[in-house]
Amino acid sequence: MKKCSKFLLALTLSFGFMAQSYAASSDQGSRPQGGPPAFSSIDSDGDGEISFAEFSAKEIPHGDHQTVFDDIDSNGDGIITESEFSSHKPPRPQN
Repeated sequence: MKKCSKFLLALTLSFGFMAQSYAASSDQGSRPQGGPPAFSSIDSDGDGEISFAEFSAKEIPHGDHQTVFDDIDSNGDGIITESEFSSHKPPRPQN
C-alpha cells in the first residue's frame, strides 16, 4: 500500500510540474520561439490594425522602425493589417 501511495504522489507531482511548464510556455504566446511576435501583441488597441505608433512602441531586432514598418506595410497606406503582417517575410541575415 505504501508503494502505491508513493507512486501516486510521484505521478501527481509529475503532472503538476508538466502543467506548470506548459502554462509557462503558453505565456510566451506573444512571440513564438525564434519567430516574430504575435500580431495581437503589437496591436495594442485591438482594432485589427497596427499603426506606426503601436509598431514603434515595440523593440525590433534590427533596422529602424520606419524602414521595417514600410517594408511590412505592402500597400503603403500607413497601417499594417494582419494579412500584411502574416505574409511578411523578413530579410535573411547576411553571412
